[in-house]
Amino acid sequence: MTFIGETAIRRRREQTGTDRAGGPIYTWAATTIPTGCAFDPGGTREPLEVGRAQVITTPKAYFPTVVDVVAGDELVIRGRIWTVQGDPAVWISPFRSSVGGTVVELQASTEKG
Repeated sequence: MTFIGETAIRRRREQTGTDRAGGPIYTWAATTIPTGCAFDPGGTREPLEVGRAQVITTPKAYFPTVVDVVAGDELVIRGRIWTVQGDPAVWISPFRSSVGGTVVELQASTEKG
């Protein structure tokens, strides 16, 4: 079975040096995830709270294999940066005795892709 998914680029903070005071300097290292993903932009809901106008979306990325994505990483999908929320969930296929894939819960980042 061939999986044709959307392009997903993982961004991970990596220490690339130190400043004059010895503090760490970080940059984002980008790696394209070779399997691609199925992207679910998620539904929205508007919880009613006095004094708040809030909209919550619940996007997810579905990968057909186990992928190297952890909490704190970012994914660039459809040109937008999404922050990984919590640890990704690896699930077992009910149709074969192997890993079925990985589900990653996301939150929109305020940074532009």
